[in-house]
Amino acid sequence: MIKITPHVDYEFALQLARSNMAAYYQQHGIVWEEPYFAKFWQESENFGIYQEGQCVGFARLRNEQEVCYLADLQVSTAFQGKGLGAYALGYVLQLAKIRRKARMRLVVFADNPAQSLYQRFGFQVVERAGSLWKMECALAEQ
Repeated sequence: MIKITPHVDYEFALQLARSNMAAYYQQHGIVWEEPYFAKFWQESENFGIYQEGQCVGFARLRNEQEVCYLADLQVSTAFQGKGLGAYALGYVLQLAKIRRKARMRLVVFADNPAQSLYQRFGFQVVERAGSLWKMECALAEQ
């Protein structure tokens, strides 16, 4: 059973994000900056992704007037490909709709397979900036 809660350990999230993103950062010449992660952690709404009571990932949201930013969606490698990321993405999209946000935005590496997940959920590339894609999804009720 998958559960999303507003409880997630910072150290777990930090290590998971660093581990999951290390190859992309190295490949694209980006330096990991823990103070940057810590700053935005404090400014974000953080959710744990739990499978059978074990925290296996997290999502971070930043809310602005009309837009919700998906700052992170990370799932432990052992649990990837099992629908957890899709479940969490559906959850945060629904949460943003309930909060009456017009759009959800995110940034993803163009070579990250997660971009295909985002496209399945209606995200479209609105800007290409080097190796990064800025994506957006309209949240208006159909």
